[in-house]
This record gives sequence, C-alpha cells and structure tokens, in this order.
Amino acid sequence: MKHPKLYYCPGHMSFASHVILTEIGKPFEAITVSVKDGATQSPEFKRINPKGKIPVLDTGSEILTESAAILYYLALTNPECRLVPDSAMGVSRAIEWTNWLSTILAGPVGQHVRPERFTNEEHARPGVKEKGTENLLIAYAEINDRLAGQEWALGDCYSIVDPTLLIFFKWGNQLKLDMSQFGHWCEHAKRMERRPAVQAALAAENISIW
Repeated sequence: MKHPKLYYCPGHMSFASHVILTEIGKPFEAITVSVKDGATQSPEFKRINPKGKIPVLDTGSEILTESAAILYYLALTNPECRLVPDSAMGVSRAIEWTNWLSTILAGPVGQHVRPERFTNEEHARPGVKEKGTENLLIAYAEINDRLAGQEWALGDCYSIVDPTLLIFFKWGNQLKLDMSQFGHWCEHAKRMERRPAVQAALAAENISIW
C-alpha cells in the first residue's frame, strides 16, 4: 500500500494538513513545493494540480485538492483519531468554521497581501489594502470572541479546525498585526504549540507562529 503524499509550502494553508497527518501518526511523505519560487505554476506541478495551488494530497489512488477537503478526508478516513465530532451538529460546526475561514482567506487576507488581485488601478491598491486590514481585524476579533471560554474551536473536542486557526494566527503575526489584543486566541495558540504534532510540523517546515 502506498503512503499518502502531501505537497505543501512552509507557512501556507497546507500547514494544517501537515499537522493533521502528523497527529494521525501513520507514515506519509511531505513534499515541499515553493509558492515564492513559482514551483506551483510549473508544468510538472500542474500535471498534479491544474489549479496550481497547494495543498495537494495524493492518497495513493486519487489526487485531492483544497485544504478543507483534505482535512475532512483525513478525519473521516481515520475515525479513531476523533478529528471531527461524531454528531451531525458537531460536523456541521466544523464545516461552519472551515467555510468561514476560507472566506477570510479569499477576502481580507487577500486584500491585505495581494491588493493587485482586486483592482487593475494601481492608485487604488493602497485603499484596497487598507480596507483589507480593517476587515481582517474585524474577522480576527470575531475569531477571538468565538474562542472565549473554550479549550478548542469546537469546545472540548480537538479537531481539524484548530491547526487551521493556528496558521491564520501565524499570518497575523507575519502581517505585523497586534495579535496580543486577541487574548483568547493567543491562549489557543499556546495550547496548540504544546502539542507534539504541531511541534513536529513547525520543525519540519522551519517556521514559527510568533
């Protein structure tokens, strides 16, 4: 039986899948694909994923793309790890989180980091970035509020949502946002950092969340 292969770029959305594969504890191969160097746009990579994006999971029989899809696949094919709740509402809450986070990535994060994708007018880009930062801080405050009084995103149940939140937290620090204002999220990040699988993925990708 072939081991799954994760195509990832350090510090990107693929980090969540990297953590979850490590949490599961079964053999897998992690293959670095540099977004910065344009490797995701190479003909070789586009034969794997025509979208030219990471993460990609080669299950051994099929190619799966999109972070949330990969995370749910890993959780559902490894039910003993309890990476999503076993109730309909619990799974729905996980989907609620991951869908919302994907809109934050496509919207405010994108506006802040790549304003040129939102306007052809060069003079308008600073305004797009400024609005993206404003929207990002609003979204981050909402995340912080939802984590109040909870050990994990879904309450007492550690899940695929938690490493996804951690990469958004890292981006906040990377974008020079004052993450100390989000106290509940900071505590969540510290709990995450104590998990061996998170430590292993951080070391493998040679990144820090701070």
